[in-house]
Amino acid sequence: MKLLVKYLNKKMPELVTDLENSGADVRANIEQPITVDNGRVASIPLGISAELVDYPCNGLSHDGEYAISYELQIRPRSGHTSKGIITQLGTVDAGYRGEIYANVFNTSGKEITIEPMERIGQLVICPIYKPIIITVDKLSETERGAKGFGSSGKF
Repeated sequence: MKLLVKYLNKKMPELVTDLENSGADVRANIEQPITVDNGRVASIPLGISAELVDYPCNGLSHDGEYAISYELQIRPRSGHTSKGIITQLGTVDAGYRGEIYANVFNTSGKEITIEPMERIGQLVICPIYKPIIITVDKLSETERGAKGFGSSGKF
């Protein structure tokens, strides 16, 4: 599989990943620092657009029960998350060719500033299994049934 990356800002460092890391760091493509108040979200451009090519197993599974595709995900960086700066998980669909953005949520309890070219997330490739959807009138019964949020009684 190959990831084709178009750099929308010539100053943007190239994405780098190796076999030990699950993703490649992405950076804030901004000219001026952006301040994010506590409890607020900022949508930050990343200065890249991308395309996945040469999927190793695109198409139907061997038994024809599901299709396999891939997506790009924007994920948080653990160093930021530990400080309350959370780049929210985001999906970049395979057909999207525009600039990729990351939504950064500030839960730090104070105002934060995102600097130009600051690493704010990771770009990760993930498989997507698309089921064959069948409409039915009844589902099988289970012990849990329709018990939802909070039904386990655990925090």
